[in-house]
Amino acid sequence: MNQWINPLIEDSVQCWGCPVFDRLFQVISAAAASVYDKFVLFCAVLFCVLFAFFAISAVWKNIKGGGTDPFYAKSIQPVIINSLVAFAFLSLGVMLPRFVTTITFEPVAQITAAYTQNMLQIDEETVAERVTYQPMPMSDDGFYRPELRDTVINIMKTTITQFQAYMKLGIAIMDNAFSWSALLGVGAVIKHIILFAIGLYLFYGFFKLFVRFCFYFADIIVAMTFFAFLFPLSLTLVAFKGADGPKWLSSLGKNVGAEQFKKVIGAIIGLAAAVITYTVIMVIIAKFFSTPGESAADLMTLITNGEVFASDLSQDNLAQMTLGGAIVLVYVLNYIYDQIPQVTKMILGAFEVSTETELSEQLANDAMKLTSAIAQTAKKIGGIVISGGDTKDSKSDGK
Repeated sequence: MNQWINPLIEDSVQCWGCPVFDRLFQVISAAAASVYDKFVLFCAVLFCVLFAFFAISAVWKNIKGGGTDPFYAKSIQPVIINSLVAFAFLSLGVMLPRFVTTITFEPVAQITAAYTQNMLQIDEETVAERVTYQPMPMSDDGFYRPELRDTVINIMKTTITQFQAYMKLGIAIMDNAFSWSALLGVGAVIKHIILFAIGLYLFYGFFKLFVRFCFYFADIIVAMTFFAFLFPLSLTLVAFKGADGPKWLSSLGKNVGAEQFKKVIGAIIGLAAAVITYTVIMVIIAKFFSTPGESAADLMTLITNGEVFASDLSQDNLAQMTLGGAIVLVYVLNYIYDQIPQVTKMILGAFEVSTETELSEQLANDAMKLTSAIAQTAKKIGGIVISGGDTKDSKSDGK
């Protein structure tokens, strides 16, 4: 079974979201760069309007205080100095945000990609062989550099190799269930049926996770879009930071600038955060199916490389498998599936980083609902075809 299904998995379990992400990334980068200068002019006009309100508020506050509040030093002067610095930076054009993203987002993406590959013990050459998508040509004069796009796609491709490996493991387990020893008595038949069910469970479970992961690019695209188009505005609003003025005005810079910055980083990390928990699952599976008394590292390497076959699994463990053991394994794996968001959030929380996957999860849920609806429709159509067009209503009419 492995010999003819593994190539099918390699051909079908590819980075379905990579072309969409690639195209959207290029559109956002080019569009943000083309309107950057015009938006800077708009921000200058907006700053003048906000500064007028700010100055009126500062004067009124000084009058209410009996004229003893040094409003110029505490309010007006800091805003003027900050605005001069902000617009000096904005006058550099798109070169400034490109520099900012080069020293912030790109290192985060590169570290995330390196972390993911080290966890899975694979390199970029192996990833390129197993997930074949190659980024489209991209000009180097946009808001974001092509290197950022390439690294994010590399993260997506690296994580997908893990789904391929788990699905191949499921096929290997099902393949073992079709061995000749399954014919040696009723007990052997039952055990091999259980074995087949476990393999099918692993294959189907990780295929569903793969489908969900294909939508994880959505949050990073949205976060990058907001950051790109709001960058001039966030830098302009920084001028009011630290000044003694209305709270709503000083909070604008935080909500528009700092929050968008964090969301981009969180979305990048969110692409690979699940690898932490998937690796734990791999350890449990390797321990369960490896030879007793021996290290499971070799089997884990075979699983990671997608080279695991039925002969690599422990025949002693498979022979001793019972219904209770199978239920425990399925329960543990299913429990870990459900704990992936919580465990990932807990680990990343230690570094004060949160993942941004709200939109991705919603899209994935909608896709799963659509898939279920299609399956139910196909089932009903198949039932009608098999019954020759006779339905319960038509049968009841004939009585």
